[in-house]
Amino acid sequence: MPKDPVSAPTPADDDACWLCGRTSSEINSALSGDTEDEMKIAKDMTATKASKDALVANSGKWREGVPDAFKEFDLAFVLQNADQFKSMQFLSALIEEARSTVRELDEVSFSVRKGAVIRVSGTPMDESQRASIAESLNEFEKRTNRKLKREKDLHDVEYQRLGYIARLSGLKLVDGIDYLKEAGVFYYDLQLDAMERARVTAGKRRPTWKLRSVKFKDFPKEVSICTVCERLLKEFRPGAEVAPPPKPVQA
Repeated sequence: MPKDPVSAPTPADDDACWLCGRTSSEINSALSGDTEDEMKIAKDMTATKASKDALVANSGKWREGVPDAFKEFDLAFVLQNADQFKSMQFLSALIEEARSTVRELDEVSFSVRKGAVIRVSGTPMDESQRASIAESLNEFEKRTNRKLKREKDLHDVEYQRLGYIARLSGLKLVDGIDYLKEAGVFYYDLQLDAMERARVTAGKRRPTWKLRSVKFKDFPKEVSICTVCERLLKEFRPGAEVAPPPKPVQA
């Protein structure tokens, strides 16, 4: 099994692995693809972008599909009494969107202001991002003219009774749909930012493939071996031994 030599010389750039015959650049080119973690994150990002695009497209259809007889109802009232509004075929999708955006934004807002661990779609965010997320939340609240969850809401009877639905009180149905779109796009963007940061971090864990000089026992000279072949040796020949090069004799 190869062992790190005490002071082995670094192979030249054009040296090739004694076993597979590839140079360092050829090995890295062949194995430079994304890791499993990176591919999973990329897949999740694609799905999140699709959900964001679907929300933007669907919100326009929901807006147009609100019956005239329902337009003066508050969105909060409609969500509390969904059984009375079953004629709106998109109502179940609207309810699900409210749960997965406004409720989650409420929890992000609460965690940021309270100093607790911030989670976006279940993923913990780095503490260094607290200030920037807080700024984004403030901008969202200013843009929509509606506050998200604070410590005081825990003592508010209306919030305790309705939860995230209380956040939608006072919004007519059509205006409520517009707010849900804004909230959803904002939350999807927070998710995408968190995923992109996770993807970059995962990329930093990608292994670097290289060559190094080793001396095998009973072999007359040092040879270059790549880390790919070295791993294979360790897996398939666990008893293999590589001796370090001899130390120069002091005069």
